[in-house]
Amino acid sequence: MAESTSPEVLVRSPALLQVYESRLRELASPVVQDPLVWREWRRQTESLLELCAESGGGRPARAAIEPPSPAVRAVGLVAASAAWAELFQAVADHLAGTAWDPVERERPRDHVLPALNRAILTLVGAFGAEAEAETLDRIGAEQERIRMVVARDVHDWVGSSISLAMRRLDLYELRRGTPEAQDDLRQVRQALNEAWETVRRLVKGLRPWPPRIGLEGSLRAFAEAVKPPGVGLEVSVRGEESSLPVDVRAELLAIIREALRNALAHAGAGGVSAHAEILPGKVVGVVQDDGAGLDPGRAWHGAGLASMRERTELLAGEFRMSSHPSGGTRIDISVPLGGRPHEH
Repeated sequence: MAESTSPEVLVRSPALLQVYESRLRELASPVVQDPLVWREWRRQTESLLELCAESGGGRPARAAIEPPSPAVRAVGLVAASAAWAELFQAVADHLAGTAWDPVERERPRDHVLPALNRAILTLVGAFGAEAEAETLDRIGAEQERIRMVVARDVHDWVGSSISLAMRRLDLYELRRGTPEAQDDLRQVRQALNEAWETVRRLVKGLRPWPPRIGLEGSLRAFAEAVKPPGVGLEVSVRGEESSLPVDVRAELLAIIREALRNALAHAGAGGVSAHAEILPGKVVGVVQDDGAGLDPGRAWHGAGLASMRERTELLAGEFRMSSHPSGGTRIDISVPLGGRPHEH
């Protein structure tokens, strides 16, 4: 039996921590698997035992119990609770194997172990509160991400289809009674059907589909449908489109469509061009007009511009826009292809 000593000295004993570490290693506890985690766990354990030693000595603790640090929380609540339960048992066994003066015999039971139990319960509660807060933060971030995805898709797919339908309705009013008017109505129905199909897919949690007739055909058909009479139009896509992953095809179509819609609807341009090229390792696109341009001294805002930039950045690409009041506007995008899954 050990020489008689006080319990508050014993709980500060390096031997106790050595026994505790050995027990955790025998249990393969996550607490001791990472040296950085174990160093932080040991530091907080020493602080915890110091507080319990002060309580065991009949003095009020000088500091509050330190909440679990991020490194400690990284092991998870279940593993942390098991490690704290092992600490309680190690301290109880350590104190039980010690000889006590008759006056001191009840002190471990009456002071140190209850203080340690309260401290562990406090840590478990703090751990749970932190975990709950982190979970709520993750849920909030995910909800915001989903909101932004839906907002982009509604603006770029539903919004552009409705914009096209309204444009064709305006033309129908002007050309009613002519052969061209029937084509306007056909385009209205097609645009509204596309808008409805997009809404249906979004409600089901699906993303808009990639173009069925190829990028160039889809872009040309869209631009021809929305361009004002007399505006020159150039559209081309070079390279092997089948090499593009599905998500890149769909996003690229959405980005260039929105750039075309902005140029054709707002620039007052005499000519608009959209060119994309699929290269080894990347795809690049340029949309340019010779319209009024934008004032470089003013901030460029708008849901369409934000959507194009966000879609490009989500593909780890680069988005640039340059404009001048007398020189039109140019949008450049570049999206890397290396390491992306090729779903067709």
